[in-house]
Amino acid sequence: MWRYFLKRILLIFPTLFGISIITFIIIKLAPGDPTAFKMGNQQSGMSSDQNLAKQVIEQTREIYGLDKPLLLNFVIFNVEDNWEAVQNYLAEGQELSGRAYDDIVEPLKQADEVAVPYLVGLLESDNLTDDETTVVLEILTIKQKLSITAEMSREKQLEYIQNWWYGGTDSTGVVRNAAKDTYQFSGFQKFKKIFTEAQYPRWLVNMMTLDFGTSIKDNRPVWDHIKESVPVSLIFTLTSFILAYLIAIPLGIYSATHQYSTGDKVTTVILFILYSLPNFWVATMAIVFFGGGDFLDIFPVTGLHSLGAEDMSNWDYLLDLGHHVALPLIIWTYGSFSALSRYMRGSMLEVIRQDYIRTARAKGLSERVVTYKHALRNSLIPIITMLANLLPLAISGSIIIESIFSIPGMGQLSFNAVLFRDYPVIMAVTTISAMLTLSGILLSDLLYAIVDPRITFEEKR
Repeated sequence: MWRYFLKRILLIFPTLFGISIITFIIIKLAPGDPTAFKMGNQQSGMSSDQNLAKQVIEQTREIYGLDKPLLLNFVIFNVEDNWEAVQNYLAEGQELSGRAYDDIVEPLKQADEVAVPYLVGLLESDNLTDDETTVVLEILTIKQKLSITAEMSREKQLEYIQNWWYGGTDSTGVVRNAAKDTYQFSGFQKFKKIFTEAQYPRWLVNMMTLDFGTSIKDNRPVWDHIKESVPVSLIFTLTSFILAYLIAIPLGIYSATHQYSTGDKVTTVILFILYSLPNFWVATMAIVFFGGGDFLDIFPVTGLHSLGAEDMSNWDYLLDLGHHVALPLIIWTYGSFSALSRYMRGSMLEVIRQDYIRTARAKGLSERVVTYKHALRNSLIPIITMLANLLPLAISGSIIIESIFSIPGMGQLSFNAVLFRDYPVIMAVTTISAMLTLSGILLSDLLYAIVDPRITFEEKR
């Protein structure tokens, strides 16, 4: 058995690796640029200086690693071909702005430091057109963070590049060391950059150390967001699961042991109606009827606490919290126990028809002993399977319920991260959810053997 679990634990790592790749690709395929959301009005305020605006955007992309290729960086070996593509683009008389221009120069920017010696050599060749020189200077200025401004003449810009590359004194009298020596790369160093200068490998290394970086939206560490949101989601998720199981298991047992009785029929109809009602509609109706809408004003419908709750005593603080979470918790729970009770009923019906149950009754055992000692444990296996979802749901939260009731949990955090293309937060949530899902499945396998001794994971010889 322990050999089986060791194999399952070892399989978690390649499985998590595959999940991370798929998740990463799907997120990157989604339309929208996070830097556009982050810059917002800042970019419009810099419209008078397009060069400055472009530098700020490029630097923002560089901070979050968005200026590199997605999976592997092979553009470092294609610098000459990529420059030829730029020349062909310029030869057609295309403008030095717009989406097409950004796409054609992007490979040279992604090559970054490896492309610098080649680009400086182009400037020294004196064979460039005016537009080609502008492109080279723009790439060097933005990617190497050089102090070249639009107000400087072309001669001053080229002089600055020479002093920066070979060392010397610039126009301001500052003595610079030669940058040339730091931009020489061996074949092994270039090969290493294939993996280190790409978005996914960088993120994978950080993920292995549980360092998810900072949020693109507000520059706060991702872990700070998670630490603030997870306790809120845990309040609802754990309480909801406890209530759902406490209600569903006895109800399922009753329905199975009293099959086709009036109580079984009534509960079946009610539970199917509850299960079929979408939670967003129920939440809206609950606010209208019980949250100060057109009818009763019993429950608050936003947040977790009232104003001034921090000044309340501990008891009053807990009562205020319970008053706020009661309505969303009911809506969070009703669908779960409706489904669980039906699963429990079906599993129990299957078990009590087995031969060993009839044998137990024939031996004269009471119905209570037969039901709760012999039938219940075996009928819990489907419930344990569903229990495996508890761990990932504890951190994923509910996007719909949290959004409707303005609850700052993991669901709302994930939803806002998707809206703002906050890649670090999205990857953190999906990665942690995947880890907890795999752990939950492994835990359920262990519980199978505990609940039903007939289940064994020993290999047959």
